[in-house]
Amino acid sequence: MRKVHRKARSDRGAVAVEFALILPVLLLIVVGTIEFGRVYSQVQVYNGAAREGARCAAVMDSGFAGCDSIGDVQPTIDGASDPYPDPPDATITPSAGCTTATIGEDVTVSWNQPLTLSIPFWGNANFTTRIEATFRCE
Repeated sequence: MRKVHRKARSDRGAVAVEFALILPVLLLIVVGTIEFGRVYSQVQVYNGAAREGARCAAVMDSGFAGCDSIGDVQPTIDGASDPYPDPPDATITPSAGCTTATIGEDVTVSWNQPLTLSIPFWGNANFTTRIEATFRCE
């Protein structure tokens, strides 16, 4: 009976060492997954903001509330990108947005968005993604 009891007591130290070796890997996986989800959420919010900006540019001449000129597109994008930082200035193609002469053509709102993926024990990964949305002029 004593041998079994000594064996269980000696295994406790081995379990603690194994846990200490595995813990950084587990933290890397868990925190990396959470950080990836945060950055993916940020990309989705910016895609939605681009759609709002493109919609604003597409209905400029139709009397849509809040989108009376090409200058209203960037504030619409900035408002739709909350709670994340305002994106860089968007490129609107065609540059005048939609007019009565361009009904039926596409208007595109786009910009290059820098993002940072920060994972402990690994470091930061900085990358840039293209955010873009297209609507048909109404």
